[in-house]
Amino acid sequence: MNRILYLASFIFAGLLMLSACSYGPERDVEYTIYTTNSTIELIEGEEFQVTASPTTQTFTWETTDASVATVSSTGLIRAISDGACFIKIISSEGLEKSLPVDVIKSLPIEGMAVSNKANLTTVDSLPIQKGKTIALGATPIPSNFNEKIPFNLIWESSDENVVIVDENGIVTPVYFGNAEITVSVADKPSVKKVIPVEVLENPITAIKVEGGLVLTLNVKESVIPIITPSDYAVRDSSLVWESSDESIVKVKDGEIDPVGIGSAIVTVSLNSNPNINAEIPIIVGLNPRFLDRTNWAIIDWNSCISEEPQYVGLNRIPEKMLDGNTTTFWGSKWDDPKPLPYYFIFDMKSAYKIYKISFTKPTNDAWRGNIKNGYFEISNDNVTWTKLSDWSVSSNTPRTHTFTQDGSSARYIKFVISDFFVPTKNGAQCDIAEFNVFGEE
Repeated sequence: MNRILYLASFIFAGLLMLSACSYGPERDVEYTIYTTNSTIELIEGEEFQVTASPTTQTFTWETTDASVATVSSTGLIRAISDGACFIKIISSEGLEKSLPVDVIKSLPIEGMAVSNKANLTTVDSLPIQKGKTIALGATPIPSNFNEKIPFNLIWESSDENVVIVDENGIVTPVYFGNAEITVSVADKPSVKKVIPVEVLENPITAIKVEGGLVLTLNVKESVIPIITPSDYAVRDSSLVWESSDESIVKVKDGEIDPVGIGSAIVTVSLNSNPNINAEIPIIVGLNPRFLDRTNWAIIDWNSCISEEPQYVGLNRIPEKMLDGNTTTFWGSKWDDPKPLPYYFIFDMKSAYKIYKISFTKPTNDAWRGNIKNGYFEISNDNVTWTKLSDWSVSSNTPRTHTFTQDGSSARYIKFVISDFFVPTKNGAQCDIAEFNVFGEE
């Protein structure tokens, strides 16, 4: 009995729920057309398929301006020209919807401009020196193109024996001559730019060789010239070597053969342009060497720091220039310098042929020295003096300076300092550690 009552109450409750649903408040249900896009933007010439739903209905399609965009019976929209319009959709049950359509003017890639990436200058033709490289870049014309293709570039050379170009537009000359580089759009090969290329020489502008040479008879020496610029690139880089006197020196391919006592000039020049050359003055002796200074004397001078009593203990006297120690040195009068010139007279005790003269500034203090230019004189009697040569240095930094002479013979040398780098009061504070002569009897 209880089971029957339970079932009856369940059925009654269900009927009450149905009754409540049947007589509840009315609800508004929206019936509309759904499309895959709510707005459409196209470029002239593009097409776009619109799909409408619900699929239980049929639709008709209309355009408000066929000069801007057209639409087919199946919803295929075709962009005609720059402008705006609406596509109206009407369903078989009378529902309507309007889609705004914006058509943008078509801007296809029509060309490109090529430029040098280093300075952004336009490149229509490319002269380039062998040994150099140039990075080229390209930009589309118009720059605001809206054609639906990527601006990917292909770089090509018409002759890779003359010039090569990589995928990034880096141009590298291979050999002298003419070729063309073509850059094109990968997805639109008709858009391209052809750049005529001429590979030129990077000419030699100068030849440098070491200064005058003092050679020992019959002892050969090789000279290696320095070519400027270091990255030169020419068809003919051969050099021509000549001697002004082959009874003194002979020369072949930079090898100098001293065959006689005396002096001569070796000239090295560019075969393709003899105006580019360098000269090497050469002296040939029997036994040229740095002379032994053991018995030398400095017999006269006119400035020394030891003239000032407070500095006597420093012992920076002229004779320090002959002691073979580059950390001991002569110093000029310091607190109250004398006016220039300063001078020293060296007595070598015998007459020597003078091939080179050198002096060294103190090596323990880089700021010391402070001598800029002057001259050398020679004498055989310490009475009659002849000017041997001028000397000059461009910087106080190098510690040793060497000056080639003409081989004149003398017993006495006067070393004169005429100018300085840093002045002090009426004169200068100067230092010299060593004085040497390269020569022979």
